[in-house]
Amino acid sequence: MEPTQLGPYRIRTRIGRGGMGAVYEAEDEATGDVVAVKTLNAHLGDEVGLKRRFATEIETLKSLRHPGIVRLLAFGEDDGQPYFAMELVRGRSLEQLLREGRRFTWRETVAVALDVTRALKAAHDHGVVHRDLKPANLLFANDPAAEPPVKLADFGIARLFGDAGQTLAGTVVGTAEYMAPEQAAGKPADHRADLYALGLVMFAMLAGRPPFRGGPARGVIERQRHEAPPRIAASVPEVPPELDELIDRLLSKDPARRPSSALALGRLLTAIQSIHPPGETALDAPGSTAADASAVDLLADTIGRPATSAPAVIPAGATRREVAADSPTRANPDEAAENGGAPATVPNAGRGAAGAQQRTRFTTVAELDREHAERAARAERRDRLWRAVTALATGLALAGVAWTALRPESADGLHGRIMAIADDEEADLRDARPLIDRFLARHGDDPRADGIRAFDRTLDLDALERRARRRPLPGRTPEPLERDYRAALAREPESANACLTALEALLDVHRDAAREPDGELWLALVRRQIERLEPVAEQERADDLARAKATLAAAAELARQAAGTTDPARRADLRGRRRDLLASLIETYSARPHAARAVEAAKAQLADPPSERDSAR
Repeated sequence: MEPTQLGPYRIRTRIGRGGMGAVYEAEDEATGDVVAVKTLNAHLGDEVGLKRRFATEIETLKSLRHPGIVRLLAFGEDDGQPYFAMELVRGRSLEQLLREGRRFTWRETVAVALDVTRALKAAHDHGVVHRDLKPANLLFANDPAAEPPVKLADFGIARLFGDAGQTLAGTVVGTAEYMAPEQAAGKPADHRADLYALGLVMFAMLAGRPPFRGGPARGVIERQRHEAPPRIAASVPEVPPELDELIDRLLSKDPARRPSSALALGRLLTAIQSIHPPGETALDAPGSTAADASAVDLLADTIGRPATSAPAVIPAGATRREVAADSPTRANPDEAAENGGAPATVPNAGRGAAGAQQRTRFTTVAELDREHAERAARAERRDRLWRAVTALATGLALAGVAWTALRPESADGLHGRIMAIADDEEADLRDARPLIDRFLARHGDDPRADGIRAFDRTLDLDALERRARRRPLPGRTPEPLERDYRAALAREPESANACLTALEALLDVHRDAAREPDGELWLALVRRQIERLEPVAEQERADDLARAKATLAAAAELARQAAGTTDPARRADLRGRRRDLLASLIETYSARPHAARAVEAAKAQLADPPSERDSAR
């Protein structure tokens, strides 16, 4: 029987159903908000493995708070039936758009991939690998003002980094057409498996289909593991070579060849956008070709469902019978239990036993936040009490050994203790600070004092660097040198060269700051950062020059093709592309001194375009 009420939610209609559970559109009777409610099928409520998987999905979503990830609102249990509620977004999935024949330009693909990358970074930062990234789990809102326009859904088979208990070794969980080779082989999969899947999604957006598809799932898995994917430029010639190369890297069988993180991938995508400025000013909304507003099931069944399952998307006007016909078939409960997650947080309510005690529980995420704050306050009170007791005990202990402390320790003894800490790779030099201060105060003329002062200096620099990484205290105005240092370091995400240039300029501007309080220490910190950034900046400059050289070569090739054609329209197109390419190079690298020669070469070529007479020859 279909439920009519789950906790505070009045069920309106079922919007999706799979073998293990169902998703309903429901209304919160307290607030009037419309949400999506996911629950296990009633007859499976006593399956321990399925309830563990369901509880694991809730635990995963509780930690993820990002606008690009569908939001968990509440969870509970009603008469032994576990459920949870999430936001319901009106829109369409990428899978729907692709099935309807929608094709994405490379600029649209890069923009969507950047949004997905940001959501993945948030998940990865919390130690969560999605493990089932695919078009069905990328949802586009109908609202053109939605930000971001795409949301990542369905963390039903997500896994925490390093948590071997989440998935048994040798099992394969995921969707074959969008599965990383290491995941397909049943090996441990880290965050780079999600980057591989995103590469497959980008390929499908451009080509209309993933590189490996068709036939039984086992055959697709074997191709994922062993067959080299085709280059996307072979199917979509207009794709820039940088994007073609990036997608090929993402689809590498070796995870080490893929970008190292979602953050690194986002920077590469942003670089491609900057090298090829768009002709248009905004990305066309991927859902703009859709019919009437659609209800996107953000919580489609993920409990024990076949690997090809996806969040259900209900087109406008569809009937329940039509939705049920498209729903995934029921999976083997034993297989779902084998792939189950961490210990369940939803207790077995014993729904199946006659006369068993019934339980009803309901918890909102807001309540969890309040409880967390209250627990933190109680823990702080306990800590204060414990610190007071500890301080008293420490004082008594110190009083008992005061006579030892009053005896001056020899220089050899102090030096030996300091060096023991300094030479221990697992020790923290800060633990030696009292010993260092004591040595310098009592034995400042010792021949070894200069070495100890170097440790003292290192500790001062480390402390200043930690302070500079934190925000200034409210109401405190930083000194000019500190302010300029923070501004220079803030440019590091932009590029190592920009940060290095700003730091070097800072040394010139503040060359007299050594006479100010802490000025000499700030300047030493600047020099430390310059030393750290120089090799990174050098590699960045080499990469810039290589890209500029490749761009000039591409422009020269376009000029050669234009000179060799007799078709006026094609000649004009080739020249226009050459001109745009050179203009993009100038725009991108004009502010980078190390690329000045390439910029001058591009300007010279723009100033001396091929003539009609050259073209005729």
